[in-house]
Amino acid sequence: MKPILAVAAPDEFALDRVSGDYGVDEVSPVNVADDALPRNAAGLLIYAGDGSLFDRDATEPLREAIDAGIPVLASSGGMHELNVALGGDVAKEVLEHGASADGAINRKSVFLAPGAKVSSTIGGSGWLGFPCNHQKGISQGGLAPGLMASAMADDRIVEAFEMPGHRWVIGVQWDVFSAKRLPRGFDGIWLAFLERVTGA
Repeated sequence: MKPILAVAAPDEFALDRVSGDYGVDEVSPVNVADDALPRNAAGLLIYAGDGSLFDRDATEPLREAIDAGIPVLASSGGMHELNVALGGDVAKEVLEHGASADGAINRKSVFLAPGAKVSSTIGGSGWLGFPCNHQKGISQGGLAPGLMASAMADDRIVEAFEMPGHRWVIGVQWDVFSAKRLPRGFDGIWLAFLERVTGA
């Protein structure tokens, strides 16, 4: 089986989840500043991160993945990393999207764009109530050139984006490993990515 590449997972959480919980046989961590993309790569996962792992001059594996047409999925903070790597703005604080002081999750109205890869994979479009628990976000105007907002909150914070013309470059604000806490169908993004990587 070809490897899925987990990036920006310094605590090994993503690597453990991919290999342990989802049974992907070959998982290869990649350091975006130093490593090249392995020749047998079938997909690139950009997970979490603190906003400091990517810069515009250290994105060789990412560029190789996009040029090769392999699936790229960026989740949670990884979405911010991908946006910066492609020339977009650094994520800004959006405290109203985070949990309240008592730990209650905020809910936002989010629009899923009809016809986008994200909405077709999830299986729905239009407005829905969405639990948000992130303290940083990207505005629509801060997206990198070539990216399209495919899910956006009512305050114009992007909850998911994709790259039209590429078969699978998607960034989602939510944690793909806890998508079952989200509305029905949101785990489809992660499962569809795995299908593309493993050929299952």
